[in-house]
Amino acid sequence: MKKSFSLLEIILVISLIAVVIVVSLPKLSISKLELATDKILIYLNYTRYTAMIDNKYSIDDNEWEKKRWTLKFQNCSNEEDGLYFVVYSDESGGTAHFKKEETLKDPLNNKYLYSGYDCIPNNNESPDILLTKKYGIVDVDISCNTTATIGQISFGKDGKIYSQLGTNIESITQPCSIKLTDSNNNFSTIIIEPNTGYIHKQ
Repeated sequence: MKKSFSLLEIILVISLIAVVIVVSLPKLSISKLELATDKILIYLNYTRYTAMIDNKYSIDDNEWEKKRWTLKFQNCSNEEDGLYFVVYSDESGGTAHFKKEETLKDPLNNKYLYSGYDCIPNNNESPDILLTKKYGIVDVDISCNTTATIGQISFGKDGKIYSQLGTNIESITQPCSIKLTDSNNNFSTIIIEPNTGYIHKQ
């Protein structure tokens, strides 16, 4: 009668246990869609925080509201390069032709949250804003968008959100969703609350 296990049997049992553990554990890898969502959450909160400490109001400037801190989604000039976004305050007075120096620096790598339309980042431009090239995001849908572009989110000094830049533009009064879709039709959604500006994933 056999009273002990062979080395081969022990190895087999350990291997089976390892397989069961690996299969039953939740996946620890983070998808590119999740990474893109988390990065945009960071940058939206950073934009909102900057807007609240950098009040653009000026009694001598009738168009000061055009200088609100804004996260704006844009198309690359090459369709294959897809989408990107920038974070800026248009100090030149609402011409929409802002300079790199008018954009925020990425708190994660100290590079500008800026790209030219070619979507080829220079050494001092953050590659994390290239939604399609880096994360495979092919579509951005903003529920509160009232512009003719993909859309943007602007923040006032009180943290409230706006869809447009301009004089006497009203703040958004309903929750605003930003839906990100990747090339496999997977999507994630970010919600921005209207009164508080609180930003969270759905």
